[in-house]
Amino acid sequence: MPPSSAERARAFVAGRLPPVEPRPASTVVLVRDAHAGLEVYVQQRVHGMAFAGGMVAFPGGSVDAADTAGHRDIDAATWARRLGTGEDAARGFVGAALRETREETGVALQPDDLVPWAHWITPRFERRRFDTWFFAAELPRGQEPQDVSGEAEAAMWVTAHEALRRADAGEWDMLPPTRVVLEELAGLSSATDIHATQREIAAVMPGWLDDGDAVIALLPDDPRYPGDDHAATTHHPMIMNDPRPESGGNRS
Repeated sequence: MPPSSAERARAFVAGRLPPVEPRPASTVVLVRDAHAGLEVYVQQRVHGMAFAGGMVAFPGGSVDAADTAGHRDIDAATWARRLGTGEDAARGFVGAALRETREETGVALQPDDLVPWAHWITPRFERRRFDTWFFAAELPRGQEPQDVSGEAEAAMWVTAHEALRRADAGEWDMLPPTRVVLEELAGLSSATDIHATQREIAAVMPGWLDDGDAVIALLPDDPRYPGDDHAATTHHPMIMNDPRPESGGNRS
C-alpha cells in the first residue's frame, strides 16, 4: 500500500481512526465483441481527482437520492432479490448505474441490460469508502461511448488481456476491484458470455498484512488473508479488530 494508506491502516488497528460509513455506489463495465476478442471500455481518471486520481477504471459513481427515489421503471423487488438488499437500496444501485453510464459515456442502458458482476466494499481505514456494485453490460447496438463527463484524461476500448498487460508493465494504475474484474472478463470469449455466466456474488472487503516494514493489501484468495478488512502480522498472525461488518456494508 502507499505510505498514506499504510499509516491509516495502522492507526485504525490501534483504535486511533474511527471508520467512515461507506457510500453506496455503482460501476458499469461496458463490453463488446471486436476482431481482437472481447473488449472492455475503460477510462483513465483525471489525476487531480480526490478519489482514484489517475487510475484506470470503469464508469461509475455514488448513488444519489434521486436514484433511490426515482426510476420507477426499475423492478425494485426483483433487483432486491438479485442483490440481496432492500428495494430502495436496489433501486438506488441500479438507478445510479444507468445514470452514471449516461453521464460519463452518453450510452443509454435499460435495467435489463445490467448483469450483476461483483460487490466490493472499501476497507474501513480509508477516508473515502464505497459499497459498490459492479454491473456488466453489452454495448447496445447503434451506440458508442464518448468521454462526456470531463472526469477522464483518456477513454478507450481495450481487451482485458491488454489492460492487464499494461498494468503489469507499470503503464496503468488500477485499484484491486478493477484488476479482478478484468481478470474474470479475460476468461470470456464473447460479450454474450456475461449473460451465460452463473455467478455467486459475495461482498469483498480487502484485508491487509503488516510485516513491520510495509502494509500489503490482501484479497480473499490469498492464503494469508486474515478475514475481511482485518490486519495480520507475519510474526504474530491474528485478527486485530471486530470481524463483524458495519451495518452499512451489504453482505450479499
